Amino acid sequence: MIVMSASLGVRLRRYWVAGILVLAPTALTLWVVWSLFRFFDNILGAQLRARGISVVGLGFVLLNLLLLLLGFIAANFVGKRAFALWDRLMHRVPLINKIYATLRQIGELLLGPARIGSFGRVAIVEFPSPGTWGLGFVTSSEDGEASLRTGKKLCSLFIPSAVNPTTGFLLVVPEEKVTYLDMTPEQAMKMIVSAGALVPPVPPTR
Repeated sequence: MIVMSASLGVRLRRYWVAGILVLAPTALTLWVVWSLFRFFDNILGAQLRARGISVVGLGFVLLNLLLLLLGFIAANFVGKRAFALWDRLMHRVPLINKIYATLRQIGELLLGPARIGSFGRVAIVEFPSPGTWGLGFVTSSEDGEASLRTGKKLCSLFIPSAVNPTTGFLLVVPEEKVTYLDMTPEQAMKMIVSAGALVPPVPPTR
C-alpha cells in the first residue's frame, strides 16, 4: 500500500511538472505579448479614453498608422529636409541634446542600416582569463582612437551576463584574438539566457 502510494505520488509529480512545461511557455508568451500590446495601445489610447472613445486596440492601430505616415513623410525630399532641420535643432538644445543624441544613436543601431553590422556577428574571446572563453557579439570593428594608440586592429565586443543579458562587459580586443562563430545572434542569445543549457547544434561544414 505504501509502495503504491509512493508510486502514485511520483506519477502525480511528473504529471504536474509536465503540465508546467506545457502551460508556462504559452502563458508567459501571451502575457508578454499582451503587456506590449497594452503599452503601445495606451500611448494614444489613454488620450482617446479621456475623450470618451473607448475601443480596445484603437490606440495601437492609430499609433501604427501615425508611424507609417511619419515614415512616408520622412522618405520624401521635403520631409527629409524638415526632419534634418528638426534633428539639428534638437542637437543644439542644452541638456536635451545629450538625451536625444543617445536615443537617436541607439535607434539607428537597432533599427537603422547600422543594425546589419552591429550585434550581427557572434564570436568568442578569451575572457575573463586565458583558457576560458566568453560568448558575445561584435558590435564594431571600426578603427578609433584605441586602434590608433595601440597600433592594432581592434574589435568591440559586448559580452552579456548569463540569464540577464541586459548587463554585461564591453571588451576592446585585437581582431586576431576574436574567433567568429556560425551561430545566429538568436541562437547565441538563447544560450546566454539559458546559462548555457541550450547549446545550438553545430552547423553543417561549409
